[in-house]
Amino acid sequence: MASATAPPAPFTFLSRNQSTEHRTYSRWLTTKQRSRRVGFQVYATQEGPSGRKRAPPGVDTRIHWENEDEGWIGSKSQSTQERIRTDEKNLLDEKFSDLLNSSANSHYQFLGVSATADLEEIKAAYRRLSKEYHPDTTTLPIRAASEKFMKLRETYDVLSDEEQRRFYDWTLAQEAASREAEKMRVKLQDPRMLEVENWESVPDMVDRLGGRNMELSDQAKTALTFDILIIIFSFCCIIYAIFFKEQY
Repeated sequence: MASATAPPAPFTFLSRNQSTEHRTYSRWLTTKQRSRRVGFQVYATQEGPSGRKRAPPGVDTRIHWENEDEGWIGSKSQSTQERIRTDEKNLLDEKFSDLLNSSANSHYQFLGVSATADLEEIKAAYRRLSKEYHPDTTTLPIRAASEKFMKLRETYDVLSDEEQRRFYDWTLAQEAASREAEKMRVKLQDPRMLEVENWESVPDMVDRLGGRNMELSDQAKTALTFDILIIIFSFCCIIYAIFFKEQY
């Protein structure tokens, strides 16, 4: 019996250990694969809601504004900047035209046209005034008509040339702006301060005449003579009352 139940061979023990290690290694690989799979699933779950959903083809998901500048943060569009520059230019042109039209005795007023008149309007005004001021067709005196006609020629030469007209407009606008600024300055000045600024000291009359007496006028001489006669008459009355009048 003792020989029948022999102890197990060593290789059997080693085989059991190897099987255990194999099962342990397989279990570790399975756990690692599950961990990786779980981590991937969690990552997909986190990325899914935050991802942008694409709209179906043909659907416009952009925000449309009634004004193209609304909803835009940053610099203005090119069309908006061009529109602003155009508005500023039109405003400056209007102010510039007002200054030119407010100028008195300008070439435009002489022709009877506005400051924004084009070349055709200037030519028409020149032809109309040429018949009126030409010495052969005028009803005015020859001298006055000749002066008017020479001024008309000078006016037309300036306004018909683009460079000369631009320089003339600039000069005219500067003069008009200076007059407007002077008017505003006068309105803002205090009249009392203006009197103080314009005050000039008047020296003594004797000093101005170099020590000589000022010549009296006829009216002053008459008044002075009348005063002297009154004084003499009063003095005579006093003497008469004291010495010659009888006492009662």
